[in-house]
Amino acid sequence: MAAGTVRAVGALKAPAVVAGTTMAAVLASFGSALLLERAAHLRVDSVMQAVVLSVTLSRAHRGARPSDRLIGFAVLPAVALASVGLGLLMRDDAFAGDAAFTALVTAGVWIRRFGPRFSKAGTLMMLPAIALLVIPHAAPGAPSTHLLWAPVVAFIAYFWVTAVQVAVERPWRSTRAEEPAPAPSKRMPASTRMATQMGVALCVAFAIGHWLFPHHWSWVVLTAFIVCNGARGRGDALHKGLLRALGAAGGTVLAAVVSGLFAPRDPDAVALIFVVLSVAAWLRQRSYAYWAGGVTAALSLLYGYFGQSAVPLLQTRLEAILVGAAIGTAAAWTVLPFRTRDVLRRRTSVSLAALTDVLKDEPHARARFEDSVAEMDPVYGPLRLHRFVTRARPHHADVIDVLRETVPHVRVIGPGVKGLRANVAAVRRAVAGRHDGAPYEPLAPEEGATAHAIDAALARIHAVYAPPPEEPKREPESPETARPAG
Repeated sequence: MAAGTVRAVGALKAPAVVAGTTMAAVLASFGSALLLERAAHLRVDSVMQAVVLSVTLSRAHRGARPSDRLIGFAVLPAVALASVGLGLLMRDDAFAGDAAFTALVTAGVWIRRFGPRFSKAGTLMMLPAIALLVIPHAAPGAPSTHLLWAPVVAFIAYFWVTAVQVAVERPWRSTRAEEPAPAPSKRMPASTRMATQMGVALCVAFAIGHWLFPHHWSWVVLTAFIVCNGARGRGDALHKGLLRALGAAGGTVLAAVVSGLFAPRDPDAVALIFVVLSVAAWLRQRSYAYWAGGVTAALSLLYGYFGQSAVPLLQTRLEAILVGAAIGTAAAWTVLPFRTRDVLRRRTSVSLAALTDVLKDEPHARARFEDSVAEMDPVYGPLRLHRFVTRARPHHADVIDVLRETVPHVRVIGPGVKGLRANVAAVRRAVAGRHDGAPYEPLAPEEGATAHAIDAALARIHAVYAPPPEEPKREPESPETARPAG
């Protein structure tokens, strides 16, 4: 793949582009749902559902393959229709509804074990159900005929997200090799661990939420879901919980400042909500805390738009978020836990395997290497925080820094460089915890500058995973050579 094409694809991940595409889809979904709401005399929660789905879909479906997008057009409206029944069940029978909700979300996490396509399907399964927590459109008194419009609203949101993303991504798309399903392993799959953690967290969140926050239990459940969903180990869950709590606290302060500035049903408040969401979507690329704070401030404006007092609700929201974050973090640390460093180890192995294929000049190897490095982004935050707190060197966060710095060199490196391939193999053994075979050797001076830059990066990764050199054992002194005391 040409370097210019790679830079264009990378530009799609820039914060401004991500925020722009997200808000374009959100505004289009909002306008279409508003026209539907007026034409069919629906409730305003149908418009809010379109906004929530378009926001979540914009992030979850970014970069999806055309085949996955076509499948989504059939799957999402069907799941949205099923979520109508789920919402009615949660309204009429809390215990059965909560159990069904937990089973649906847990199943959506568990099927990720079958590969990327099932991961996308699992995400689509969960989105309408999660929208129930944000906007309970099955509230008492809601006509069932209105609730049956949910598949249409879901189709509207999915259509606009797909249209905007395809329009932005299509000129820069490249041919990528199809990702295979994970090979069978005797170890328990990470998806099974994550599904178990999610199930336990949701059960506890439902119980404690109904007990402590009978009218706003959904905030506890939603936060526990956010912390557990896709948590790459204990460190990642703790990191997400902290960011969610910090963002909510900052958003509560901001909401207290803006509350009361607008009268109920003031259209200027709606415009400001979209401005806040735009800024939050832009800053989300830097930290999830900005997004959590922006959503909290937007909710304050939304409450004021419907004539509700925002500050007391925001205090309750902050308390519920803290409880939900604690539940999600505790589940990740106590129920079949796994370490974020182990996730990094596996993804580093994938990157180094792709680098080996680059040196063999295999097709699509460079694209796979860049994809594998980009997939390390979710675990970088907790590792970077751990490095900042502990000041340890070398640190596992250094591996991601090094691989990111290596991407431009891998784009232009040619095949061959036998010594470099041998060192990649040595580093792969060190990452796997094996210390047999040929050791890591410095690259020959006659190799080019690009090869030496990659070799220097390999040396830094090797320093993280290779065992420290053993100190020579001191032989005990014999009685003949020992000096007498005194």
